[in-house]
Amino acid sequence: MRPFVGKTERDLASAVAGWAASLRERIPAAEKAGEIPRDVIRELGRLGVLGMTVPEPLGGLGASTVAFALVLEELAAAWPSLAVGVAVNTGIVDGTLVRYGTAEQRRRWLPRLIDGSGLAAFALTEPSSGSDAASLRATAIREGDGWRLDGRKQFITNARYAPLAIVFARVAELGDPRGPKPPSTHAGITAFAVALDAPGVVVGPAERKLGLKASDTSALVLDGVRVSRDAVIGEVGKGFALALAALDGGRIGIAAQSVGIARAALAVAGDYAKQRKQFGRPIADFDGVRFPIARSESEVAAARLLALRAAWLKDHGRPFTREAAMAKLYASEMAQRATHTAVQTLGGYGYMREYAVERYARDGRATTIYEGTSEIQRLVIARSLLAA
Repeated sequence: MRPFVGKTERDLASAVAGWAASLRERIPAAEKAGEIPRDVIRELGRLGVLGMTVPEPLGGLGASTVAFALVLEELAAAWPSLAVGVAVNTGIVDGTLVRYGTAEQRRRWLPRLIDGSGLAAFALTEPSSGSDAASLRATAIREGDGWRLDGRKQFITNARYAPLAIVFARVAELGDPRGPKPPSTHAGITAFAVALDAPGVVVGPAERKLGLKASDTSALVLDGVRVSRDAVIGEVGKGFALALAALDGGRIGIAAQSVGIARAALAVAGDYAKQRKQFGRPIADFDGVRFPIARSESEVAAARLLALRAAWLKDHGRPFTREAAMAKLYASEMAQRATHTAVQTLGGYGYMREYAVERYARDGRATTIYEGTSEIQRLVIARSLLAA
């Protein structure tokens, strides 16, 4: 059996790690400003990162999911906010267009998502539908030769940077959500490619978040947005399955990000422990410091293997829904433990912005929430294991 990681994958990840390290001095200002500099996004395009998994005939690198997971780990180790934006653009939106888009949709949109002119968005969540995504209330009504979209999307990553959002709305005649209660069925849910400069699209103000401050998270309002019939991605009424497939792949990306965050925080903690002296000795000599770091490093290695296994299965066309959920669940919760260990190792300094561990702890907290909470991952895993 071919190993998960080959020389090409490692070389790609190493090249991105070197580039990401050069951003270190820019990160504090960007986090304070709450935005990723546009030139950084353009450079990602020049590096090929934004089209890594897009087949070469469509303008991408044609790299494996394994390679992309390793690259996301490196980006997250340097700057988690940047890794999130790349994961949505490349791991979710690019992948959805490649798998379900028409030739015309791929021709129109993939070049703009690959070249660094922006970062695409995936608009599924709404104010009243998070874990219960099937209860979404955005509507799609046929008008002439196209559709009119109305609704509000919430917590949308990359909204301010996005030339395109994949928007999920319910085709009214297949499942009308405008009654007194939202439906608990996915009937009628359809995916649309929506240009965010279209009339009627309003990007709300950026959310004020605990972490990932440079990653844009905004509401998206659709007020009578008109799109052509060619905007439908996949089949009318079959969008919910498309969304779930996209999230399966996205969970591999979250697992990889979690590994990068934990790895970086522990590296800071280890360096600090070797330098900091108390009671006349480096604190790295004390088991109370050494053992938690040893445990966390072991968990990082285990989480990486879970992520790479899910990525390998995806690359080989095998079922990977359960494995992606396992990877996301374990890696995201591992990141909470590892960043806690890192902060605790630094003591009072770990709580100060002088060291990066407080930022990794804040950034890592989101990994158990987005693209399916830990509770939802357990549900996915249990259904798979215990299905009659």
